[in-house]
Amino acid sequence: MALVTVFIVILVLVCICTVNVTNGHPHRAHHDEDLDDTFVSLGEEISTGTQLDKRSSLLSDVMGPLKRYVRDVDEHVRSKAVYLRMRALLSILRILLTRGKPRVEIMQFWNWDKTIHIDQLFYVKVRTIWEVRRVILAARILGMRVRATGVGHSRSPLYVDEGNIMMDVRELERHDGPQIELNEKTKFRDFQTVTAMSGVIEVDLNRFLTEHKVAVLSQPINDQDSIGGMVAVSTHGSTWNSVTYSGMVVEIRLMDSRGRLRRFIRERQPEMFKAVMCNLGMFGIMYDITFKVVPTFIVKVENDFMPLKNLVLSQSALKNEVTGNFLTEISWFPFNSVEGENAKRYEATGEIPESWSAGDDTVWVRKMNVASEDEIKGQTILGPTYMSTNGSLSGGSVKGLLRARGALNVAKSLLSQSYHHVVNAFPLILPSRWGTETSAAFMLNVDTRFDRVARALKFLVNRTEHQIKSRGSTPLNALLPRFFKNHECLLCPGNTDIAMPDDSGHSMVVDFLAPPSQDGFYSAAADFVTEFKSEKIRPHWAKRHDTIVGIVQQIHDVYGKNLEEFNRQRRLAGVDPCDMFMNGYLLTIFGRSKSCFFGSW
Repeated sequence: MALVTVFIVILVLVCICTVNVTNGHPHRAHHDEDLDDTFVSLGEEISTGTQLDKRSSLLSDVMGPLKRYVRDVDEHVRSKAVYLRMRALLSILRILLTRGKPRVEIMQFWNWDKTIHIDQLFYVKVRTIWEVRRVILAARILGMRVRATGVGHSRSPLYVDEGNIMMDVRELERHDGPQIELNEKTKFRDFQTVTAMSGVIEVDLNRFLTEHKVAVLSQPINDQDSIGGMVAVSTHGSTWNSVTYSGMVVEIRLMDSRGRLRRFIRERQPEMFKAVMCNLGMFGIMYDITFKVVPTFIVKVENDFMPLKNLVLSQSALKNEVTGNFLTEISWFPFNSVEGENAKRYEATGEIPESWSAGDDTVWVRKMNVASEDEIKGQTILGPTYMSTNGSLSGGSVKGLLRARGALNVAKSLLSQSYHHVVNAFPLILPSRWGTETSAAFMLNVDTRFDRVARALKFLVNRTEHQIKSRGSTPLNALLPRFFKNHECLLCPGNTDIAMPDDSGHSMVVDFLAPPSQDGFYSAAADFVTEFKSEKIRPHWAKRHDTIVGIVQQIHDVYGKNLEEFNRQRRLAGVDPCDMFMNGYLLTIFGRSKSCFFGSW
């Protein structure tokens, strides 16, 4: 093995081409957006050592089949063979990364809810822009792929493939400014912006926003995600007239596959920015992100509880509630109305009461509205209020179907009304280190009459009720419909290009939670997609969906020309001609680059 490593190192050093990659422009076709100002000069790092700019085509035998889902041999045999190849590559990586920084290790990876497992990958935690560059240039030499990660909350296969490099950006420091910075209005922008490093966690961002009296208009209920991850997948909230996080972004700096820092600005490259703002990590390693903020304000949060049949199963009531509030979050925990003797009998025998109906269950409605000056008088303005859920929204301690009653009681323990600066009103759950539930989420266009919304929710309510009555189990622990405004963005699931008749310009995401092994969870998700296939149902990129047969074709059918345009803009940007930032799943959806040639490395 030592001789093999030495031989490989010699081959690599022979193939190294020492060129300056800082100011080189990509080979690209002419188009109507000038990209010259997307190149950000970094100068030269002091004592960097040799700069690397060419892939060695002689390493393919050593690399071997380092792809997820390759199962041509026994798993144990294959895993050992992959590990031996990676040990040889580890030595080379450490040589190529001058001065030993960042440190590279081989590790196993599990995401937050343990639904994504990668047997072996190269893990690096970068702290400077120069370390990001070194990793990328070393990966080019070895023909390896690199993808960034933050907290690891995504439940879909957006992570790097086995045998390649996972780059942790949570400790990445900004070389030309603070980690988070408030930018004042300019002659081009009549609004303030905030620039934050991609690895900044939302709870820290919210603290900064509150201190500087600015806000964003929508966020998810979990404030432990990284900003880069939220932008990459177009993370949504439930603010009726606000777009997803990606839609707030006006500028992104990232490092491309040739180690060049690039800056994309919405006003200067408007067509290309539609691809950049939700890029699933395919444009490069996001460095910092600038997004629009507004002056902060106080909101009143109210927690109401009502029968499911009076809201979720009432089309007119549902429409009035959702459209009548700044934000509306609806949560249903199935079987929560079973109490008293029926609950005792169920605990003893597992018998489902004949009288139980999903329509009699209670739904929790959390709504938020701008508070008036009169309402605020004498009120204490609170910070974030977290539920004691142990990392999941339906996190009651009770087991079995009566868990729903426990989850509802946790929600009822919240204040009936409270007042917050708006960014402190969004968070709700404080995740533990490992999630206890996974989540599948799919989006549909909201029609002006709410007919599609009502049918979608009724389908899942009926499906859940049927399984509880027929099998004594539930396919989901919580059903969470959320609503937001669409915007121009090629890959955002809430997308103005994905239109339906009688369209309201908004989307509903139906998020349902359950442990990964829950009886009926995956089949319910698949049946839901099948039921609304003709109505342009599409997955939330970060949630469980890749297990559904035919989902890639459904993505192609729904996004259509948007996928082609995304590939075109990515090619024109010249950020990744040889698919360094892709993985096996993304290649299945978007295909391989046709612009890669040996010199482009």
